[in-house]
Amino acid sequence: MGRLSTSPRRGTVTAVVAGLAATVLTTAPAYAASAQPHPDDTGSADVVSLLRVPTPTKAEVDRLVATGVDIAPVAGSGYLEVYAHDSADRRRLEAAGFDYDVVIPDLAAHTRAVLAEDTEKARTLAASPLPSGRNTYRTYADYGTDMAALAEERPDLVKPITLPHKSLLGKEVRGLEIAHDVATDDGRPVFLLVGTHHAREWPTAEVVMEFAIDLVRNDGEDARVTDLLERARIIVVPIVNVDGFDISRSYLHEYKRKNCRLVDGSDDVTPGECADADNGSLGVDLNRNYGGNWGGLGASANPESGTYRGAAPFSEPEVRNIRDLVSTHQVTSLQSVHNYGGLVLRPPQQSDTPLTADEELYSRIGDALAEATGYRSIPSYQLYDTSGSTGEWSYFTTGGFGFEFELEGENFHVGYQEAVIDQYLGIGTQEHADGGVREALLRQFEVAANRDYHAVLEVAAPRGAKLTVEKAFTQYTAPVQGANGEVGEPIPFRSELTSTLTAPGGTVEWSVNPSVRPARDGGTITESWTVRCERARGNAWQEKEVTVARGERVTVDLSRCAGGARP
Repeated sequence: MGRLSTSPRRGTVTAVVAGLAATVLTTAPAYAASAQPHPDDTGSADVVSLLRVPTPTKAEVDRLVATGVDIAPVAGSGYLEVYAHDSADRRRLEAAGFDYDVVIPDLAAHTRAVLAEDTEKARTLAASPLPSGRNTYRTYADYGTDMAALAEERPDLVKPITLPHKSLLGKEVRGLEIAHDVATDDGRPVFLLVGTHHAREWPTAEVVMEFAIDLVRNDGEDARVTDLLERARIIVVPIVNVDGFDISRSYLHEYKRKNCRLVDGSDDVTPGECADADNGSLGVDLNRNYGGNWGGLGASANPESGTYRGAAPFSEPEVRNIRDLVSTHQVTSLQSVHNYGGLVLRPPQQSDTPLTADEELYSRIGDALAEATGYRSIPSYQLYDTSGSTGEWSYFTTGGFGFEFELEGENFHVGYQEAVIDQYLGIGTQEHADGGVREALLRQFEVAANRDYHAVLEVAAPRGAKLTVEKAFTQYTAPVQGANGEVGEPIPFRSELTSTLTAPGGTVEWSVNPSVRPARDGGTITESWTVRCERARGNAWQEKEVTVARGERVTVDLSRCAGGARP
């Protein structure tokens, strides 16, 4: 038990660059003043290791997931990989009867060596073929600088956004909205692209940021990009988990996965407490905290588990930010980027849940994304059961197609060339791809813009009137799994979808998600949008109930909103 693996792994560093400590930190970390000693510096054996655990059957996969250990998002042939954060994780595996091989004994040392090599190469390399030309991973501060620069460069095309909920450490979560005449109030559909729900998944933020730069730099130069920015909008949020990412990227806890929630119900936490190795197992897995199917299999009730779901659906501010974005925009397609399993994942995420009502179209879109990336396209449960994640919640709430990429690689932190440049462009180690992540994101942007894949309301209303489309309904979590194996009742929660625009006069085409919502039993739930018109001074209004399915177009006459008695 605990044998050292001798199998070669692409991306494993074979030699530590001389002068490592001096070369790794190219930008001062935001938490430098509160940095805790690394376990290597104290002689502790509790370092983070990558283990390979044999799981020859589905039952063994389920049993491993149930232990609550930190499982990598990649399924090998008859095995899963586990991140052991300390000796207690190894004891947990051993107590459950699992054998394992040690693939990388000290991941922090591995990360530092990888990044030192990147830094050393960057001194002599020319600009990379990425839109930004980068050759090294960004810091937390770099993302703020790059987003501000894009907004300053093209204010007609790029609008900076700040999401409504600050992180537990008081950080703002920021993003960009990109479209032609971005400040114009209109009815174009929205593609939402987000990265870094999990703190250690640095390449995910990189590809989101590169795609934003790519769109801005190629507007007016590339006909495909220019057309997409005319027909639809994209919102990018490179870092959802800002606290965790900053701590991870600042080398205080490189393999941190969760956010900074130390005690359920309390927002009282300091940067030092969150980064403290003694609290390393605490926090909420943000990609298990969404209301859809919250509390089901594949998420833990134990706050020390890597997949801890949180105290309640949407308990975490970072998750509420994405919920609010989706609930107030017509997000017709969503992409939440993760790494490193080389997968394109779609619902359902539970093996006992029927395929979705849109499976034929959903799988066709997923396969097109996989063709571009070279990844496998599968329903999420075929990796392992999960619950409470972004893409599944979004799909069952709005009907917009939600996907989750797992970028390919051999670890969360491999060299920048392999993890970002090759992935994004489909070159080098990704020669089996057809255009890479860039091409896949363009295809998904096209899906978001395609009116055959959502619905269209043709709304007639007077110029300047405020138009609202809204609906509210009750959803349910999964039957809630208890800490001791007991199963409770599903918890109801209220969902409210509301988006607005200002009528240009005459008829406006408003791209919306279908009001006929997908159900978890593989069928659909027929609901209606309430479409409302209010005059600017509020002295006249009109509203209609509209039922519309995917691919349908419905005319809505609200011209009486121009005046007359209030109905």
